[in-house]
Amino acid sequence: MVTRRTVLQGIGAAGLAAAADAVPRSAVAVGGGVTEPLFTFASLPDFFNGDVADLSHLPSWDGGMNSVNASWRDAIDHCLDAVSAHHPDAVFVAGDAVEGHWNIDSDGRALFGPVSQGTDPESLAQCRDAVQTAGDVHYSFYGDLFSSRGLDMYPTVGDHELLDDRPGPLNDRWSPTGFNHNGTPDNRYHLVEHCKDVWAGHFTRPGGTPRFSRRPVGTQAEWTAYSRSFAGAVTLITVDMFHLQSNGVRLGVFGGQLEWLRREIRRAKRHGHIVIVQGHIPTTVPTRWLHSGRLQVPEQRSSTFYRTLEREGVDLYLCGEVHDVTVRQHGAGAPVQISHGCIFRYGFNYLIGRVFPGGRVVVDLYEIPLLRASLATEIWSCDATRRQRTYLEYGEPAHHGRLVQRDRVVSRRTQKLGVYDPQNDPWSLAEHSGTVLF
Repeated sequence: MVTRRTVLQGIGAAGLAAAADAVPRSAVAVGGGVTEPLFTFASLPDFFNGDVADLSHLPSWDGGMNSVNASWRDAIDHCLDAVSAHHPDAVFVAGDAVEGHWNIDSDGRALFGPVSQGTDPESLAQCRDAVQTAGDVHYSFYGDLFSSRGLDMYPTVGDHELLDDRPGPLNDRWSPTGFNHNGTPDNRYHLVEHCKDVWAGHFTRPGGTPRFSRRPVGTQAEWTAYSRSFAGAVTLITVDMFHLQSNGVRLGVFGGQLEWLRREIRRAKRHGHIVIVQGHIPTTVPTRWLHSGRLQVPEQRSSTFYRTLEREGVDLYLCGEVHDVTVRQHGAGAPVQISHGCIFRYGFNYLIGRVFPGGRVVVDLYEIPLLRASLATEIWSCDATRRQRTYLEYGEPAHHGRLVQRDRVVSRRTQKLGVYDPQNDPWSLAEHSGTVLF
């Protein structure tokens, strides 16, 4: 059997560049030899950005439309097996694993229990129960997809884990008034804290046991932010970008969580680590985007969050939300932001990052085209407007870019990881999806 290692050893330095776009590799040729990475990660935010799970196990199951079928299982297997083929040491998912409109029940099925949009104690109690039930079935299904493949997954809270945002000013997407901007009843703001607790119960505090010792203890992000180091060379810091306050949800990182973030970066840098921060929303724009509310840090580079990343020497900032891929860096030495990921019913992309001795970081982008998809939408969501395509057929992974950096100086950027020009962009999913609908 021909392996990636034998391919690399056989082609030598001259053939390495030609093979880069075709062969996913865990090693690179250096000085005539092969150097293995110290650490390899995959990153796939916004996978699924939809409610995907087998609901037939629920006691309330009524035999109706389900939230997964054979086509979806095949598509999921195909895409996650492609990620697994790179043998990542860790998989990062920067938010929006679900659709999460769990305080809505358009069809009146009450699979997760009765819900309403009221802010009275009874309505909120019903919604909390529904969020718990829905979270248990969807997060369990999601986690099993990774654990069954031996993939060590590190997730982030996104807006869809918090019942999704609604149109409005950036810091006013969760209204405490009990009404949306269009005047319809809306109790999402009053459920944000509970949504975070349900998420934490599966990913950072399973069974009540803390998974991460390095977290911002005593802050509202204690169970939604965490830090983990790998291979004596890399530190991942995951942040919660949704700060609950009396007048809504403020986008960014503040207060005790920001102080903790600063300490964690400095700790990692003292140990000579590459520092990767993952959060759900971009800090700088413009970016490519597809079917997105385009949440972002409102203050962008003026925000205390971005200034902290820049001042303390963060190497990579990985985020999602926009459902397409863009690299942004504001000068050598600034953090490299890579917004990426996609809604699974529209497409799938992922990064493979490798950290080598000496601090060299190589990031490769792979996109798997959605070849065919149905117009029919029979993958159920409790919000009827968010039902998903019944049939998906994915193609083969294509290498669509490489970024190489050391000490936050980028020495190489190719294809879709190159400079983004909104006026001349051959890479946008919004304009070049190629999916055949039937």
